[in-house]
Amino acid sequence: MSKPPMKPALQTVDLSSYAKNIHSTEDHPLFDDAVEAGKAGALRAAYVMIWLACAESLKRRFREAQKRDGAAGKIVGDIEAKEREHKAVDKFVLTKAHEYGFVSDSGHTILNHIYEMRCLYGHPYEEAPSQEQVSHAAAVVVEHVLSKPVKLRHGFGKQLLKSLLEERSFLDDQQTAVEAFAKDILPRLDESIHGWLLDNYWGELEKISGDSSMSVFSRRGIWFSRTMLLEVGVDVFSNDDWHDKTCKFPKVLMRVCGIAGVFKEIGKRAQDSLVGLILTESSTRASVLTHLERLNNSGALTKRQRERFVEHVSEMEIGAIRSAGLSTLTCYGKLIDAMKSHNWYVQNPAIDLVVSNGPDQAAELNEEQQLDLGRNILQCAEGTEKSACKFLEELSKDGASWPFDVVRGIALESFTNEDNQIRFKDRHLGRVLSALGHLKPRLRKQLIADIVASVDAGTPKDWTDQDDFESAIAMLKGYAWAAPLEKSLKTKAASLQAEEEDA
Repeated sequence: MSKPPMKPALQTVDLSSYAKNIHSTEDHPLFDDAVEAGKAGALRAAYVMIWLACAESLKRRFREAQKRDGAAGKIVGDIEAKEREHKAVDKFVLTKAHEYGFVSDSGHTILNHIYEMRCLYGHPYEEAPSQEQVSHAAAVVVEHVLSKPVKLRHGFGKQLLKSLLEERSFLDDQQTAVEAFAKDILPRLDESIHGWLLDNYWGELEKISGDSSMSVFSRRGIWFSRTMLLEVGVDVFSNDDWHDKTCKFPKVLMRVCGIAGVFKEIGKRAQDSLVGLILTESSTRASVLTHLERLNNSGALTKRQRERFVEHVSEMEIGAIRSAGLSTLTCYGKLIDAMKSHNWYVQNPAIDLVVSNGPDQAAELNEEQQLDLGRNILQCAEGTEKSACKFLEELSKDGASWPFDVVRGIALESFTNEDNQIRFKDRHLGRVLSALGHLKPRLRKQLIADIVASVDAGTPKDWTDQDDFESAIAMLKGYAWAAPLEKSLKTKAASLQAEEEDA
């Protein structure tokens, strides 16, 4: 009696390791069925379930994308119409997923092969897949579809741009609100449309640049663009591309690239181009210079770029500098030169700019610059320049309102120059002393000690005589805290008198 033929050993495959890489929980059930089928040795069923997991995931992605993308919504409608008519939709879904961008070119080729083999293995009379083929199908489907989050592409991008450019109430007109929106939406965009989105956005923003009625959209565009570049990386464009775009979208990019995090990464040629564009534009719109000022203050400009900026500012009229809104620190050299001009018509706007920029901006100067500023203000006032005189009058009411070293420069200049030469500028000494009276006692004591040290180490200028000393000493008598300085001047005067008698 012959023995019955032996059944072939059951072939199983473990697909559980692939399941760990599936991104969405909605994609797990069908793939988990494929895992169980593989463990049970039902390789044909496992292969079919792998494909179904892929097809249903692609459908789900279109349904999710349609919430923000009308193009995806149309595809969902076509799929549902075919299913109502009981037509096969898998091939259609795969094709549309490729066209929409859910699946790459290479992924589409590989997945199309999986689909064709699924049709083959799904027939009960055909050969079943091997363990290797099932495992390969699982790896491909997970890699190209199931492991990836849903990403939105051109259809959504067009709708997004329309909202950003046309709907005033789409976002709050606050930088923080626009930045938060950009950070929220960017992870949902397919990386392949980043450059496309910015190109199209900048093209539209360039058209409305300078139109005050569209300023809300311009601001929004700058904030959104900067955030996008900082989030996805400036290398979305090559350095050559950046250079080309500075010529194509000059008005937009001089603002978008006006922060260090972007400017530093666009390449030197693009940087140089933007610096030149800003300097040229400033002849008719001086306010654009604040972009270069911000970059300079953050250390983003090269040495040569900074030289170009500083040279340009030095050649501007003070009135133009003021209209540009540049800081006291940026135009410090120009301001000092103007104050030294001995021309009221040049000095006046320079001091007005210092005053309008305020004490906070003066505080941005270093100690030496603050001292120099104070000395020059006093010199202008001594020459009866009206803005400087008005400044000292206001300072006399509250000497603590401006940085200490500015006040220190004014006080020192009243008695000695930078070379410790004694010469009295006492036209406004009463105002200066009144200003010192408002300082904190510790700071006032320190300042009096500084003046004493300068007087003690100094020698009189040729035209300074005993009458000058006596006049200054007389004005100090009304201030008890000035006693050390009064004593120093008396000592210096007596010493000089003795020298004259000996001579």
